[in-house]
Amino acid sequence: MDTKSNKKSLSNMVYRDLKDKILKNKLLPGDKLIEMEIASKLDVSRTPVREALKKLEKEGLVTSFPRKSYIVSKISVKEAKNLYIVRKSLEPLCVELLAEKGLTEKTKYFEKVNEDLRLAIENDEEELAQNLIIEWNMALVKSLNNEILIEVMTMVNKRLYRFGNFIFRNKENYQRHYENLQKIYNLIEEKKPEEAREASERTIEAIYEMFEEQADYRMFRK
Repeated sequence: MDTKSNKKSLSNMVYRDLKDKILKNKLLPGDKLIEMEIASKLDVSRTPVREALKKLEKEGLVTSFPRKSYIVSKISVKEAKNLYIVRKSLEPLCVELLAEKGLTEKTKYFEKVNEDLRLAIENDEEELAQNLIIEWNMALVKSLNNEILIEVMTMVNKRLYRFGNFIFRNKENYQRHYENLQKIYNLIEEKKPEEAREASERTIEAIYEMFEEQADYRMFRK
């Protein structure tokens, strides 16, 4: 591997490591990111760290300050609210459309994710359960085979990923949310579209309430 390719590979490795930690809230909003410390922990020079931080800044995940210092970007309360408004408009529609048909051959992956989630909750596998809760929503949408809905909801859920991980780091929250998801799942299975839609709307409202309850405003910006 030539020197240029090696530098790019190291930069990508640092970028993926930091991004994963930010999205999973292992690095919290407001945490300082010091080039020298990161370089030492990952056993690289400061150059790939600097390149990775610049890339993360473009994605809005880190914020830079004079003298080349960085912090993990604070979460935007306004963005969270706007995303949940969009989600509340579209996800209950997806639930209703799916409940009209019930569980079919096209919902096999959705059923599998639901079962995997049940097992993760039963076995107290917290990180896996958190990831599966987020995957549950996309598996639901993909079952509809509607490319436009999939595209829009993928974008919304991708941007909500960080918020979701923030909310569901609280065990009580993800267990309560799991119970709500099972109510929706059962109503889909029973082909009760109106009730399923209403349950979905209540669930999304409950998620945003969890978000507000969890809010430590040192970690948030308006």
